[in-house]
Amino acid sequence: MSSIIQTQIGVNAYAPAGADAVNLYGVNGTSALTLPQLVAAVCIRRAAALEARSVAMMNEMTQNNGYMEVMADVVEQIVSGNATFSSRASLPDGYRPRKAPANCTIKQFLTLECGISESALPSEIDTYDRRVQVFTVLRQRMDSANTMSQQDAINLQSLINWRDVTYNMSSGVIAAYGTAATNMATNI
Repeated sequence: MSSIIQTQIGVNAYAPAGADAVNLYGVNGTSALTLPQLVAAVCIRRAAALEARSVAMMNEMTQNNGYMEVMADVVEQIVSGNATFSSRASLPDGYRPRKAPANCTIKQFLTLECGISESALPSEIDTYDRRVQVFTVLRQRMDSANTMSQQDAINLQSLINWRDVTYNMSSGVIAAYGTAATNMATNI
């Protein structure tokens, strides 16, 4: 948590501090900020932090979408009936498995990348019933990943909304400060 430092400067050499004085503030290494500038600085820093979290979440969602596409490709490979557990998983160019080796077999992909326990898989995918068993397990995994992806999208929208609120708050404070300064100049 940041601490806000307040400094009071007398604007009249003959008046005690507190009478004709200007309060200046500082936070996180900044100093000599008026209250509106301080509020704007805090809001902008908060908005920047929310922006960084949003970008990180978007990058993670992009990786998860790639993972789901690869999982669908592996499902297609299994359902076609032309693959065995020892067959090399056809991973698209540029896809880097998170846990499995780059040239992994279908079984390695399922166990290491998808996190499916070997006990949930049949010994081989050589019959229709065994392929259906693997497909059922993968479909459950894909449904779970899809649900998480939808929740991530909702969370991302929430972060973006909070970022917009903080930017709008800081611009509102700056606009109000400018209006007040203009009104004071007009009155002088």
